[in-house]
Amino acid sequence: MSKRFFEYNFRFLFILFWIIIWYKWVVLSNTNIEILLVSLFIILSILYLAPFYIFSKKYDEKNITIYYRTSVIISFIFSLISFVLLPTNLIFLNLKSIFIILCMYTSYKMLFKYKIEEGLVGIISSILLLVITFLY
Repeated sequence: MSKRFFEYNFRFLFILFWIIIWYKWVVLSNTNIEILLVSLFIILSILYLAPFYIFSKKYDEKNITIYYRTSVIISFIFSLISFVLLPTNLIFLNLKSIFIILCMYTSYKMLFKYKIEEGLVGIISSILLLVITFLY
């Protein structure tokens, strides 16, 4: 496994998340399909994060990259649960808001302190998730 492998899988999870949000928003949704999509995303996220932690310790990946990717995936998981499966649950709404703000913080730190442009994508997605959260 290489850095490129984890980079492409992270991008795949990123795109898969927005496809699931698009499906919920645009397509006439079916509860069984929504449960399947969210479960699939959670399973794929776990299958991504476990080897990524091992890889990052083995190859000395920057800590900010680990924090950034973890916070993005966790905020995506809680956003999917809160938006798709349990839209009226206040506990998941609060957890989603906390993790989105944490994702925005790590993205700002990644962009402005470490000068890694990938943080800009995290900032934009965090802002979009906050808009979806509070205006939907």
